[in-house]
Amino acid sequence: MPPELSTQQERNGTRRLVLGAAIVAAILLVVVALWPLVLRDKLGTPSGGANPATSPDLTASRGLPEQRAAESTVGKSNPAGQTDTSGGRARQIGQSSQPLQLSDAQRQQVKTILAKTDVPKTEKVDFEVTIGAAVPKQVQLKDMPPEVTQLMNGGDQFLVAGDTMIIVDQHSRRVVAIVPGVV
Repeated sequence: MPPELSTQQERNGTRRLVLGAAIVAAILLVVVALWPLVLRDKLGTPSGGANPATSPDLTASRGLPEQRAAESTVGKSNPAGQTDTSGGRARQIGQSSQPLQLSDAQRQQVKTILAKTDVPKTEKVDFEVTIGAAVPKQVQLKDMPPEVTQLMNGGDQFLVAGDTMIIVDQHSRRVVAIVPGVV
């Protein structure tokens, strides 16, 4: 049997226990408050550069952040690729996303060509502007001018949302490139 403790010893033990619990609670509070600032969440951020802080608001609905200046090597290099019922083409387009390979001079040429073209333009679209995203059938697309297709090394249809050209694969109706600042 443990020895009997005096009232003073019991109080000192209780104080230490409460003080220890308060210190642990304070440490946990600081960790929870600082965790988002220390750790940058890269999970779910496409390699094409989706960043809600720097992306324009091109969608009418709120959802995933838009990608900015990205392209799909599969979608652009094989625009005649047929869509399949299993969604393989759509997956290939989304998985081949990379930052846009377009120089400032090429971007200026695209801008000049589009200025002379009847462009299907809207301020906001009802789909997410990310590589591989589905474009609804009711969205009007236009065939890309051959000069732009040559500059972009592929692509076959497009529309403009805000100042961003969105290139779409005509067979799968998936976004294959996003080119900001061309209008």
